[in-house]
Amino acid sequence: MVYLYDGTFEGVLSGIYVMFHQKCPVDAARLMHKDRYQYGIFDEVVLVETQVEEAGKVASSIIETFGQEAFRRIGYAYLSEDEAFGTILFKCLKRAYKLGGMAFENLSDPDILALYKCFNAVARESHRMLGLLRFMELEKGVYYAPFDPTYDLLGLMVPHFTERLNDQVWVIHDIKRRKAAFYNGHEVHFGELDPLDTMSLSAREHDYQKMWQGYFEHIAIDARKNPKLHRQMMPKKYWKYLVEKLH
Repeated sequence: MVYLYDGTFEGVLSGIYVMFHQKCPVDAARLMHKDRYQYGIFDEVVLVETQVEEAGKVASSIIETFGQEAFRRIGYAYLSEDEAFGTILFKCLKRAYKLGGMAFENLSDPDILALYKCFNAVARESHRMLGLLRFMELEKGVYYAPFDPTYDLLGLMVPHFTERLNDQVWVIHDIKRRKAAFYNGHEVHFGELDPLDTMSLSAREHDYQKMWQGYFEHIAIDARKNPKLHRQMMPKKYWKYLVEKLH
């Protein structure tokens, strides 16, 4: 039996609600994003309708039983965009409700661990990106930060920068997913945004970039350079949006 949801977080929780209500056996059912599922000739398919009320019941049950931290882990794991996330969550919750309140700390259980790995991957990259995200001042005074994360981190970046840059107008642009967060100095709006063909940097930004690149080049001590550690702390896949790596 394959249950297909619409790809939203509310959709996957709606799928969980249906699967628990129908008492699906843990090893005989899958919960998949409908756009990523490849039909199998012997699969029995159920299309899950997203129901906000049912999703809310699942969310409330998770929080009441396992706490806010468990629900946070599930939210982060969803952002991993793992194709098997729905099934991983279903198996994890099936096991967790048997184990009880502290189930999400039982990482020796393979079903609990599978969800934790998704969560941890997103948490690790989001923490790293807070230090690697670079804003550039455009001609009209808007600060623009492009990035291309492995996971869907845009929503996780916003709270930090609305606090740190609350007096600026800025855009954080997820190039890979063609979407962005727009902050006008008061509130954030999310929307679609294609990659920019050209960017008109302010004169001040040109000067700052040259200064930063020069500083980065000369601050390093040749005898202490460690390329392996450097790539570990600042993976090469992020370099194309780092000012200090553009020259």
